Amino acid sequence: MEVARLIRFLDSTILFSLTTKFEKNLKNEIWLCHKNMNLSMDEILKMTVADRKTYISIHNRLVEKEKEQLKMKRR
Repeated sequence: MEVARLIRFLDSTILFSLTTKFEKNLKNEIWLCHKNMNLSMDEILKMTVADRKTYISIHNRLVEKEKEQLKMKRR
């Protein structure tokens, strides 16, 4: 009896190299998502780039809205 020999591959292998600047910015973005949006690192790492960018955009709009509201209260 023949058995398929399927194995997992490319678990954590990067097939391309990231520039130092890009890698630093990416890690910073991931950390800030974790810190400021209360997302687990696991959630962040599993989410698509498009989803992460969407959540960052929503978060930034909310922060700007809060800043404007505080500014209006001070007047």
